[in-house]
Formats: sequence, C-alpha cells, structure tokens
Amino acid sequence: MIVVPDHRDLDQVARALGDAVPADAIVRDDSARSTAERYRGYLRLLEDAPAVVIGNRSAVYAPVSNLGLVAIWNDGDPLLDEPLAPYVHTRDAALVRQGLEGCALLFAGHTRTTDVERLVTIGWVRELPAIRRTAPRVVLSATREGERPGVRVPSAAFAAAREALTRGPVLVQVARPGYAPVLICEGCRRAARCAHCAGPLHTERRGATPNCRWCGRAATGWRCPHCEQTTLRLASAGSVRTAEELGRAFPGTRVIIADGTHPVLEVDDRPAVVIATRGAEPFAAGGYRAVVLLDGDRMLMSDALRIGEACLRWWSDAAALAEPGAPVHLVGVAGAVGRALATWTQSAYARGELADRAPLRMPPTHRVASLEGDLDAVERAVADLRALELDTDAIIGPVEIPADPRTTRSAPGVRVLVRFDYAQGTAVTTSLRAAVVAAALRGRRGPRNGAQRNTLRVRLDLADPEL
Repeated sequence: MIVVPDHRDLDQVARALGDAVPADAIVRDDSARSTAERYRGYLRLLEDAPAVVIGNRSAVYAPVSNLGLVAIWNDGDPLLDEPLAPYVHTRDAALVRQGLEGCALLFAGHTRTTDVERLVTIGWVRELPAIRRTAPRVVLSATREGERPGVRVPSAAFAAAREALTRGPVLVQVARPGYAPVLICEGCRRAARCAHCAGPLHTERRGATPNCRWCGRAATGWRCPHCEQTTLRLASAGSVRTAEELGRAFPGTRVIIADGTHPVLEVDDRPAVVIATRGAEPFAAGGYRAVVLLDGDRMLMSDALRIGEACLRWWSDAAALAEPGAPVHLVGVAGAVGRALATWTQSAYARGELADRAPLRMPPTHRVASLEGDLDAVERAVADLRALELDTDAIIGPVEIPADPRTTRSAPGVRVLVRFDYAQGTAVTTSLRAAVVAAALRGRRGPRNGAQRNTLRVRLDLADPEL
C-alpha cells in the first residue's frame, strides 16, 4: 500500500510502478475513478493474489488481505491530514494498522517531520539511510557587495538562471499566486483593508481595481482610515507579477505560470522560465537546469509552529526536481533552515527542532487538546481534568475567541489548551469524552429558543496549536 498526498504524486507513482509490477496487480484508490472502477478494485483487494494499492489519504483504509507494507510519502504534507471528524492523520492511521496487522511501515520523503523523528527517538521506527546519497547543489544566494539591498533576485541567482536557459527550463518558486497578493497604503505603509469586512486587499493585474480576499467586494474609492491617503502600493509580488518581471528580463524566452489558477503538470526540455507556487511545480523532462527559490524570508515570517518544517519541505521538494549537478539558489535565507537545505541534512534539522520543543512541551513531544465552547462548559471540563493531577502548567487559558469578521456568527466563547504526556492519553481522552457527552445532555435539556445544544467542542493532537 503506497499513500501519497495528491494526484500529481499518484500519477508519478503509477508510472514508476508500470515497469516493475503487472498492470492487473496495481489498484488505484482515488476519487477520480468511477463507481464501477472503485467496486472492481474493492473486489480485487479481497483476493489473495498480490497487489499494490496506490492512492491518497483514504487509501490507508483499503481492505487489503494479508497486508505486507504500508508506505507513506511526504507525511508532513497537509493533504494527508483529514479535515473532517475525527480528524485522523494518515500517519496515525498507518501506525494503528501496522500494530493490528503486523506489517512493515515506511515513511519516505525528502524531509522528515518532527512526528516521525519522535518515533525514531523512542525506537518505534528505525532510520534507513539512502544507499546512494545524491544531494542537489544548493547555494545560499545573497546580495553581493554593491548591489541594492533587498533586491528580489540577486545577481548570482540571475546569472545562474540566464546560463541555464541556454540548455533547458528553469524553475522559479514564489510564495503566493496572483499579481499583488498584499497591498499597503502609499502614505503610512499599513496593510490595506476592506471597508466592509476588514479583509486584506489584493489585485490580479496592474492597474486593476483591488478586491477583498474575504468578501470579494471591489475596493472602489478606497481611503486609508489612518492617514486618509487614497493611493495603494504593491507590497509583494505573486506568480503573475513575477512572470511579468522575468519576462522582461529574459526577452524571447517562454514564461510558464503554474499555480492553483493555472495548473501545469509537466513541461518539456526546451528553454523556459517556469514560475510556480510552492507545491505546484510541474515535472520537467530531464530535470530543471536551475532552480531559484524566492520569497523564502517571507515564508518564514509566518507565526505557525511548524513553518520551518514546512519551508524545508517546500524547498527540498523543489530542489529535488533539478537535474543532477544543477544549481539550486535559495534567496535571502540563512539560519538553521537554510543550512539544512544547503547540506541536505533534513533529519538533523528535525532532531534539533524536536529538542527545542521538548522544554516548551509543544507537539509532538507532548499531546495537545483544544477545548472550545461557552465558559461554563469549558470550566466544567477543566475541573474534571484537574482531578487527574496533571502538571501545574498543563492547562493554558481560558481566552476569549474573537468573532470571525468573515461570518455572521457570534464568537463561540472561550478556548483552553491542555498539554499532557502520551502516557496520560487514556485518562485525559476519557475525561474529555465524558465532558462532551455531559455538555450535549445539558444543552438538550436547555431552552429550545435557538440555544446551541452541544456547547463544547474538542480537538485532539493539534499539529499547530494556536491560543
């Protein structure tokens, strides 16, 4: 069983298996198949004959008889995290299935998540180093002496791209799609916000009227509420604007945009500048002759707990698309993440990240549960948790949840985070389950005039807790 994040990886795995496995032994389990094909594959898996199941996150539940191996590619990809209740990650489902069936379990990828590193640390899985260590030639590209500070494409990366375009395609990875994903006021340099819902403004092309990302309204006659200025400034460049700028820098060269709006799966080996957002990079015949990773400093500015892991995964996946020996320029990034990419030691970065989180009791070194609801329901649940004799700093909060301006619903109340050891999992989850049931029963006995029945919501094992 081979589980991959999206359809592009699925197609690539299917092509690779075509030369090694008979066609009738490959069962594809994904939503693109018809109902008849799904049922035919289901019956095929019930047979004792050997088979290879390939699919997305739901394929981990395929009814394979005598399962021998579960392989998961790139378990840090958010597409493998189920967004619906009970929010089971494919990695966790695979661990449970391996324990039930005694099969082999393989986590593969160009990078390693801290979740897998924790399993390596406790000896649950063991590390399998590559037989042949082939690492891309990564260059931490910075501005040279005499260059204008803050230039988006340093001269070294520009020269590498120009030389590579004489031989084939060049990949340029950017952070955001569109023309100008972020607009600011020309006067006070504050972020431009929608006058109706306070959402961020953006524009799809030069000279176009800005639109709100939340409500979609056109910001006609916009005026800054802070300085009364009416002029907007382009604060960032998306894929379309980058393609426009590089098209002028390399006249006569094909420019291809690959993002959510312009999906491109493959490009040929003719010279071309391919502008792609992270995760949307097309495969190039023979590999890219050069790769330029832009906006790295902007990607790292996110306040998400796992942003370092995510950036290293995005950059490593893009660097792996280069042909052997081709230069990979990471622009404007230093520190631990940049060094890990340059030395191709992603596992060492995961070890360091895990060690840094242990004193802070942040996931995955500890489990984290989130409780949301009205103050009374949350306080009842917290009182039951305190009876379990958790650590003194195990419970964080409560804090009020602000209302979401994108919706008309009022704020759901307060939020509390609970941090606990893995050994306490059974006791904590039993207490939380009882609190949810009790809150639902109290809501059912309450008034019927629009009152919310279940006033308590619980999420377990948050990958990126936010308080």
